[in-house]
Amino acid sequence: MTDKVIVGSRKSKLAMAQTKLVIASLKELFPTTQFEIKNVITEGDRKQQASLAKIGGKGVFVKEIEEELKNCTIDFAVHSLKDVMPVLPAELTLGAFPKRVSPFDCLVSRQKITSLNSLPHGARIGTNSLRRQGQLLNLRPDLKIIPIRGNIDTRLKKIDTENLTGVILAEAGLERLNIDLSDYHKLSLKDSIIPAVGQGCLAIECRKTDEKVLKMLSQINDSESTQCIQIEREFMRELGGSCNFPIGGHAYLQDQQIVFDGLIASPNGEHLIKEVAVPANKPGVGKMVADQLLAKDNFGIIEGD
Repeated sequence: MTDKVIVGSRKSKLAMAQTKLVIASLKELFPTTQFEIKNVITEGDRKQQASLAKIGGKGVFVKEIEEELKNCTIDFAVHSLKDVMPVLPAELTLGAFPKRVSPFDCLVSRQKITSLNSLPHGARIGTNSLRRQGQLLNLRPDLKIIPIRGNIDTRLKKIDTENLTGVILAEAGLERLNIDLSDYHKLSLKDSIIPAVGQGCLAIECRKTDEKVLKMLSQINDSESTQCIQIEREFMRELGGSCNFPIGGHAYLQDQQIVFDGLIASPNGEHLIKEVAVPANKPGVGKMVADQLLAKDNFGIIEGD
């Protein structure tokens, strides 16, 4: 087995925490292997104030890291799967999906909010995600969506500095960073907002030809998470998913069978279409749900009309 492995990661607190979690799992299995982290600054990191949709969508957090992989300056990279484009460069592959944690979003507020319906009229909600925005406005058209970016600490501070009622965050990030929310109230949006494809799951990207690394990564792959992720990513590929219009996709195990929820919406929330596939553990279900949504799209959501 490889004596030294170089791991690519963004420099953010969350990215580093996720990378260290993966390395810790691998060290238990390969105690004689040395793991070294190489930090890579991506376009998404450099342009913190810009809208993701305007600077290229999901790929802005992985493109530079993928170049390092292609140039063989790193051996594998740890990503938040929701940042990974649906189609990878030809030389690369996703070698493992460790067990998924919560895929859901939550609302964090200084106020005690018991449901979305209990939000004050015209409440100011911080999020830079069109997926979250479209679904929130569909449920509460009166809400004021305030675009915000930055790490979790930065977004929490903006509750006060931007006079926000609350911000929408991924539960997975809060869990992995063990964020102290004792001064806040947290409302799970599990039953209100369909997650982003891959949310709550890590993806480990490597070269297709690197058999040693692939063998190593296979030891920490979670089969249930992988099965669900493959459905979600097939769904996103069919829709050409980036950040240019709201897409939600979530596959999960329920009563011993996989269920898949798919959604497209307009950013203003006026139009929203959902489909549910049960059971979803059959080939092509991601494509099937995407096709069903496209057939129902009489509003030009995909074209952005």
